[in-house]
Amino acid sequence: MTAGHVVRVLRARLQRPVLVLAAVAVVLLALGLDVRSALVVALGAAALAAVVERVDLDPEPARERHRSAARDGTRGEVLELAWTMVGRDGRAGERVLRRLRAVAAGRLARHGADLADPDAAADVERLLGARALATLTRTSHPLPSASDVAHTVSALEHLGPDPAPAPHAVAGTPDPDPHPRRTDA
Repeated sequence: MTAGHVVRVLRARLQRPVLVLAAVAVVLLALGLDVRSALVVALGAAALAAVVERVDLDPEPARERHRSAARDGTRGEVLELAWTMVGRDGRAGERVLRRLRAVAAGRLARHGADLADPDAAADVERLLGARALATLTRTSHPLPSASDVAHTVSALEHLGPDPAPAPHAVAGTPDPDPHPRRTDA
């Protein structure tokens, strides 16, 4: 940077504040204010003019947030579910209970029971047990504990995704070979 360039930059930055200082001082002196008071107010106005001159009125562009498509079972979903698993009071979070109810409703439907139907509560209790039924149907405070949720998940896992195969309807029909590739029979 040359000395001439520095002088031009300083002149450009100080031109308006100096003009404001002079204009305010002249107006205040014309109104009858004493010199010291007029200079103090004029210096304040000049400082305000310098600050206002430096303010950028263009808003900063917002950073674009990248959103990936949500897919069931992805790492982010599992992580988010884990964070909402237990609330501050040691009880299960409402989000976890909603997800658990949705999974349980699907699994129970495959076994012929409807979680939403109060008349089918006996079937649900037979399949999962009383503790799991209480966990799945509890909607008021206090919410179930984390151990109740873990027990319900365990009961749903033990239940399995599909019902047990029905026995053959025709009496005397032999069961299919459970090991069809065995040749030693």
